[in-house]
Amino acid sequence: MAVAAGEKFGPYEIQAHVGEGGMGEVYRAHDSRLNRSVAIKILPESMTADPARLHRFEQEARSVAALNHPNILSVYDVGVQDGTPYLVMELLEGETLRERLNRGPISCHKAVEIALQIANGLSAAHERGIIHRDLKPENIFITRDGHTKLLDFGLAKATAAAPAKVSGPMSDLNTTSATLGTDPGVVMGTAPYMAPEQVRGEVVDHRADIFGFGAVLYEMLGGKRAFAGDTSVEIMTAILKSEPPELDLEQLKISPALDRIVRHCLEKNPADRFQSARDLTFALGALSGSETTSALRTQTASRKRAIPLWTLIAAAVIVIALAAVALYYATRRQTAPRMEFAISVPSEVGHIAISPDGAWLAYVAIDPNTGEGQIYVQEVGTLSAIPLNGTEGATYPFWSPDDNYIGFFAQGKLKKIYSGGGTPQVLASAPQPRGGSWGSKGVVIYTPASGGPMWRVDADGAGAELLTDKIFGAKGITSHRWPVFLPDGDHFLFWGGDFEENPDDNVSGIYMSSLSDRQKQTLVTLARSNPGYSKGHLFYVESRGALVDVPMDPSTGKLLGKPHVAAAQVGRHPSTYWAAFSVALNGTVVLHQGTGASQSQLTWYDRSGKLLGHIGEPGLLANPDLSPEGNRVAYDVADPKGKNIDVYLYDLQHNTSTRFTFDPAEETTPVWTRDGKDIAYRSASGANLRLKNANGFESDRGLDIKIPGVIDMMATSFAPGDQQMAITTLLSKGGSSLYLLNLKDQSVTSLLQDRNSKADGQISPDGKWIAYESDESGELNIYISPFPNGGGKLQVSRGGGRDPRWRADGKEIFYLDSQGNLMSVKVDNEGTLSADTPTKLFPSHARMAVSSSDQFSFDVTPDGQKFLIDQYFKPAETPPLSIILNATSGGE
Repeated sequence: MAVAAGEKFGPYEIQAHVGEGGMGEVYRAHDSRLNRSVAIKILPESMTADPARLHRFEQEARSVAALNHPNILSVYDVGVQDGTPYLVMELLEGETLRERLNRGPISCHKAVEIALQIANGLSAAHERGIIHRDLKPENIFITRDGHTKLLDFGLAKATAAAPAKVSGPMSDLNTTSATLGTDPGVVMGTAPYMAPEQVRGEVVDHRADIFGFGAVLYEMLGGKRAFAGDTSVEIMTAILKSEPPELDLEQLKISPALDRIVRHCLEKNPADRFQSARDLTFALGALSGSETTSALRTQTASRKRAIPLWTLIAAAVIVIALAAVALYYATRRQTAPRMEFAISVPSEVGHIAISPDGAWLAYVAIDPNTGEGQIYVQEVGTLSAIPLNGTEGATYPFWSPDDNYIGFFAQGKLKKIYSGGGTPQVLASAPQPRGGSWGSKGVVIYTPASGGPMWRVDADGAGAELLTDKIFGAKGITSHRWPVFLPDGDHFLFWGGDFEENPDDNVSGIYMSSLSDRQKQTLVTLARSNPGYSKGHLFYVESRGALVDVPMDPSTGKLLGKPHVAAAQVGRHPSTYWAAFSVALNGTVVLHQGTGASQSQLTWYDRSGKLLGHIGEPGLLANPDLSPEGNRVAYDVADPKGKNIDVYLYDLQHNTSTRFTFDPAEETTPVWTRDGKDIAYRSASGANLRLKNANGFESDRGLDIKIPGVIDMMATSFAPGDQQMAITTLLSKGGSSLYLLNLKDQSVTSLLQDRNSKADGQISPDGKWIAYESDESGELNIYISPFPNGGGKLQVSRGGGRDPRWRADGKEIFYLDSQGNLMSVKVDNEGTLSADTPTKLFPSHARMAVSSSDQFSFDVTPDGQKFLIDQYFKPAETPPLSIILNATSGGE
């Protein structure tokens, strides 16, 4: 209907006709109440004929109005004037994306900028349950100041739109239905931008918008539609059956990563696309500001490390090997040959993961200056390794099924990041992670704590819940860890067992279970290693350290043959049972000799950060604890060859080291009594806590402590008089807590009861206070509470804190902040407790914790003037990674 200037719709006075579209006429109007210009869309008279439709329209309009997002056209009001429905919206100055495209090509940089704003708008709407379903250049507006706005958002879901009146080749391509698009069999949308499920008239969800987004981005980059045809029928047929023509990346200056994003959006199957617009924003955010492939190459080149001659020679061998593999595939032989080669890495490698298709590596490379890990991504067969910013402190990376994302753990959280870089997204809490796996059905399985069952969470961070709790704890199993999804996305492998190293253990091994039947598990084989799977073969590291593969039925978990040695020796950590290998679905294996734990050396510093000297030799060291008189230090040492961890004592006066414990099971986390006569430590067999005279010549004595729900425990400090001991306990449900052990009768009482994880309780020298670390703020921080009865607390750290230590007079507390800096806090413990603002002393460069028993990273002399730090030790050489192509060929 035509509306004359001066006519009023409620408080809005029409000023001029602006345009028209699929939902009616648009006018400029004046809002007399707020004295502002607005846009009014007068909707078709057909809206009035159906009261139910009009009611749904009003509800949907109000939902869109509630979005209030900078990349969505704001809806101010909705109403009916003399039977004519209308919408009141913000008035925009600029042009539609269609008008911009009609003027010529859009640069890659600008296209990414516009696309990122579109994705942000989609993400905001999808999170409110609103789907656009008609995303196209005509419904995208670019304001004069460069902001992108989505128009007509969500209205197609609840209204019947008439074809837009547009001229030119688009005039016969607007295909919209006369009924609601939520009904099966109804086709609604604009043909060139419809998802296949829209074309088929199926019920659609937010992933249809992602397909439309991909079609729009393709057109912005290539200057032509992704799906072409002379009629809407031809176009829809192309959407169902054809792939968009390849974009000329070099000529159009499009980065391969951006091309991958476009293709990922345009997958025919909704399950194969980005699963949320939020994921899409992460992917695009990584590319924002990248204009050309040459710029990308420049960026990559700037991140390369110096490459020695031997590496270049090895690279030449790699190229020849890969060429041979390519030649093999070209000849289409039935059995692929097994091939091995090495690949250089920028620095010492921690944890590794290979993508499902075997084309990419993700690994944690250790910063030689700080000892902190960061994820690098490297294409197999190339020399370039690119760090992913935002992954500092990462452990245990794993790939999404489509290679587009990498899951990892850092700062006590499970996170994911786009494999091309970007901002990590937090998925769940994981204070002491032990691996994760991302299945083909969009589910991530992960172990959030060193003890307890595994959890599951959707890949977008929703629905975190316990997964293996129904099958956990049988026959003394204390941990489920190292999950690996099988190709069906339902069944998965994992390791379950204990850590007593009992030679008669018939429980610890690799199990199989499924998402669909959580109460069933199958023991596949006894082992103390993470599993891998590829092409009907199970991989694991056997007791002698060799990587083996054995044929396995993935539907039942039954082994179908004998193990075959795939690699003679693979690194493995004796405490976590993580072995340094990863297997792709195509049979490619990556492995190395590391243990996932860096070496360290006990190192003295003064308060200014001046290096004063080293103690002993480098090794896999942890938990230094100085004797009260300061002349000896206890610590634990992991021996990968002996597959054991023991407590050692170092005599600081005579510079000698002696072994203190000898049990085959691991013994860690030593703590001196206050009189220096005894040492308490953790044992993985029998009684968890043991005491032994510090002279080393007397038998140890086990403390038979049983606490319901506790699967491991460690001493952390003694109270004055040495009759009470604070202990950190690991819970079967995950997390940790503090208990007080009375050594006279071996009774235990809970300290500081609440639902938060607490650890490393340090009783003050006067016995009146206890300092500890807790995650109650969302990250670890240091608190002080009255000892032993609690009753309030004081937070002394700021911005994260762990490993508290008292000065001998109780006037100062030291700790490490979230960046590894050694911090000092002056404490006034006379009367009411108070603490000063924390002061940074110096960067500690302490080795990252690996095991749940790694409680202490440093200790301090009684006067607070010298610090003994378990500091990262850079190895003299950085060995390359080993790659095995077609690893299963040798075992068939």
